[in-house]
Amino acid sequence: MLKRVLDPCSIIRVQSWDSEAIVPSAVEDILGVAWPQQTGTVASGPASVICVGPTDWLVVAADLDAAPWLKRLEESFQGSSFRATDVSQALTSIEIGGSVSRDLLAKACSLDLHPQLFPPGRSARTRFAGMPVIVRCTETSTFELIVTKSHADYLLCWLTDAAIEFSNPQPA
Repeated sequence: MLKRVLDPCSIIRVQSWDSEAIVPSAVEDILGVAWPQQTGTVASGPASVICVGPTDWLVVAADLDAAPWLKRLEESFQGSSFRATDVSQALTSIEIGGSVSRDLLAKACSLDLHPQLFPPGRSARTRFAGMPVIVRCTETSTFELIVTKSHADYLLCWLTDAAIEFSNPQPA
């Protein structure tokens, strides 16, 4: 079972007060992806855009410095209902993977994680072991859990404890 805290990255929260608003085309050019409109979808490119709600997205980029991304997004959002906020210091990502990763995740949340319903490119905001977490499927058996930094240690401990049953074969 692979479990690790991912390297720090840029995470920018984009919100709009207008549920009918269309993202300016310049934003798609900046990010190199088509803006996802449906909750639970992810667009991946130079930066990934996770649609976590009807008017709520996370832009995740590998760069540690979010300032250039934020500046370009804010400029593109001028005159629109969209706003961008750097939340890089508030959130962290934990990756889990392996053949039992879906079973491990199912122990702590009510999502239907069947590969046909939750394939790569799918995400959901849910309660996970009592914490608010965004679960994102990045590969068939690999998931990214985005959680507040204040909950990260607890989540890692929970995952370690919950994974014990999958690492110790039971005698017949």
